[in-house]
Amino acid sequence: MNRIKDMFQNLNKMQKIQAILASVVSIVFLIEIPVYAWFALSSNKAETMTKIQEPKNLDICAGNAESIEYFDLNDINIEEITDDSPKRYVFCVITGSNKTLYDIQIAHTTNIPFTYSLYRAEEGTASDTGAVPYTTHDANPQTIYYKSVGEKLELTSPNADTDNIPNYGRTLGKKDDKYYNLVYSDTDSPEIYAVPKYEQVKELQTIDPNHDFYILELGFEGEDVTGFSQWNNNKNNKETDIIYITANRTIR
Repeated sequence: MNRIKDMFQNLNKMQKIQAILASVVSIVFLIEIPVYAWFALSSNKAETMTKIQEPKNLDICAGNAESIEYFDLNDINIEEITDDSPKRYVFCVITGSNKTLYDIQIAHTTNIPFTYSLYRAEEGTASDTGAVPYTTHDANPQTIYYKSVGEKLELTSPNADTDNIPNYGRTLGKKDDKYYNLVYSDTDSPEIYAVPKYEQVKELQTIDPNHDFYILELGFEGEDVTGFSQWNNNKNNKETDIIYITANRTIR
């Protein structure tokens, strides 16, 4: 150590400055190398954890966990739908984990005065009250029956135009909120029944990660209101509605 000190004392001013700078650079490298190693280790660990813990996608399927293309609502005859005889359809949500909480949203236009109800379901028999038949689409088709379980799930609508129900005889979607802006711009002028109405149920607990079954029930809401009776009665008048069912993980 004394020898190094003596050598340093014998250096001229410029040499001393260069020696100090060299020492500082060496110290910086000594500090940076372990920091980089820690960062690299942490990054690798994070990447490994991400690959291990990456959540599965939620899927919506038809009955028997078949492709959603078989979730078919084309056979609706509104003249056959009454309070005592609604139409029922089965679908399922696949989460891949029984720890997953998720939301279901039904978005629909309102040309036809349907009501939308949602029930949890499970496999049953043809003799069960309100049993919903579903015919599979494999090489050996078979009919499976589903029954509702528990009470009707509470669907809430964040964009229901409740202030104007007397004007139309039923609840439509609002034309002046963020949900409207998801579909239309300020320059659009959609017909009132073309504004989608959203209905949601949140924080559903996964019961079976391979198939949480549900029954979608379509009833009739219309009533005669002056000026709107042609839209508010249960007649097949070639009206069309669009229905979207989506599921996503609950965000808290």
